Amino acid sequence: MRSKDQFEGIQRSLQRAWIKGAGFTDEELERPLILIANTYQDFSPENAHLRTLADAVKAGVRMNGGTPIEFNTFHVTDSEAFAARSMRYVLPSRDIVADSIELMAEGHGVDALVLLTGGDKPTPGMVMAAARLNIPTILLYCGPTKYGEYRGKKLFLETVYDGVGEAIRGAITEETLKHWEDELFPGPGAGDTLTSGNTAGIYTEALGLSLPGSGTLAGGTNKQIRTAKYTGMRIVDLFRENVLPSDILTPAAFENALRVALAVSGSTNLVLHFIAMAKEAGVTVDFDLIDKIGRETPTLAKLAPSGPWGVTELGEAGGVPAVLKELGDLINPDTITVSGKTTGEIATEAENTNPELLAARTDPRAPEGAIYILKGSLAPEGAVVKASGVAKSMWQFEGTAKVFENEEDAIMSVLAGEVTDGTAIIIRNEGPKGGPGMREMLGATSAVVGMGLSETVALITDGRFSGASHGPAIGYVGPEAANGGPIALVQDGDTIVIDLDERRLDLAVDDAELDRRRAAYVAPEPNVTRGYLSFYAQHVAPANQGAVLPR
Repeated sequence: MRSKDQFEGIQRSLQRAWIKGAGFTDEELERPLILIANTYQDFSPENAHLRTLADAVKAGVRMNGGTPIEFNTFHVTDSEAFAARSMRYVLPSRDIVADSIELMAEGHGVDALVLLTGGDKPTPGMVMAAARLNIPTILLYCGPTKYGEYRGKKLFLETVYDGVGEAIRGAITEETLKHWEDELFPGPGAGDTLTSGNTAGIYTEALGLSLPGSGTLAGGTNKQIRTAKYTGMRIVDLFRENVLPSDILTPAAFENALRVALAVSGSTNLVLHFIAMAKEAGVTVDFDLIDKIGRETPTLAKLAPSGPWGVTELGEAGGVPAVLKELGDLINPDTITVSGKTTGEIATEAENTNPELLAARTDPRAPEGAIYILKGSLAPEGAVVKASGVAKSMWQFEGTAKVFENEEDAIMSVLAGEVTDGTAIIIRNEGPKGGPGMREMLGATSAVVGMGLSETVALITDGRFSGASHGPAIGYVGPEAANGGPIALVQDGDTIVIDLDERRLDLAVDDAELDRRRAAYVAPEPNVTRGYLSFYAQHVAPANQGAVLPR
């Protein structure tokens, strides 16, 4: 027990006195010390119920002979920061979440770790910390929220955001939009769209870090509270059995998790996070591997925003275990999980109760995975698109560039009716370094969809997109503008060529002209010149390397 070094023996009298000052007893200090890293906060629906879950985890730990201690890390909430300067702080928070857990776990000599998470950046950040610390660890995701309803219409995150453009062009009334806003969340959790956060809940379960079925449990339900108790009980067993993250986070486990996420139309943000998580685990995941896995893995479900189904409905259909079962021999069955069962055993025991939602591999929704890696003269280092959300009519597209230096200007132009059919919107200087922080462009994609342009206009950026984004939205363009990529040289009127079948993204401008532009190029002044974001911009890796900080 690592905690013995912290609290055992006569020389540790003061240390024991200090923790006893918080009410702990000698008997509690003789048991394994289990650290619960919580992301509770009272202003984000993903996190608002996590106090209740933390109490349930603690009960489970105590039932199985451990001593729980809890601290709070944080969640810079994406969905409250869209199309604002505050979105620059969201992705950079991921690495700080990882650091905060490392500091607390090592600083207090704990024996094992429970990760109680909600949100797209805290979740991979917590996995990064688990890999780095390599002490027994289990994760419990906050869970999705059952979709809202208004007059028989299912309400998802993107329903509300797309509704802004619909209200502006008169397709719906502002009163209807207000009703959608008020009815979107029936209770706590991360919404019912396959957002980046809900994608993370799915892939962490598929990695083997969560109990089977827990990644799609509706937030705050009695079943989730019971699962939290079992999570607390199980972490004590993992400590006794000395099951470590390094036993779980293997190359095969990352491939399994990638296949599951791609099969259900997961968010493009998984690309960044898989690279970053794998790096901490000593595993190589890159654009080429993601592209290879995507070409081999069929799309079995189109969850919102790619289709009509919610994440809670996937859970009701059998959840991640059912997806593993349908993927069959594409899954490595021998990877171990925190449950004590192998991935193959979990898949064998699973049942798909809704084939309309989750298709069989023999009759998939699409022959390949939802996310495509594009290459070409506009993206020599690659770009990412969620192909499952793109209308077939836009898979081959030749458009005229209209360039914006930030997302806000693009949104205003779209909503003002200044963007017409056949336009290729270019939003640049939004990458990890140039933003800084690589903002999500949900505001821009929702403006395009809401204004009825999703089958006639493409959006291309060195930033990234929310899991709720849909339509022809291509992100992660690399190198980013701030690193001298071709996207920095695009001018209004240039021809942009997209071919999703060939996975190409090209700028139809000859090399001589690009050389002339490069020689005349003057980089813009940094958007941020002090504080954490300034440090981040100076040190962050490119998107195709996971946008990680050096550690």
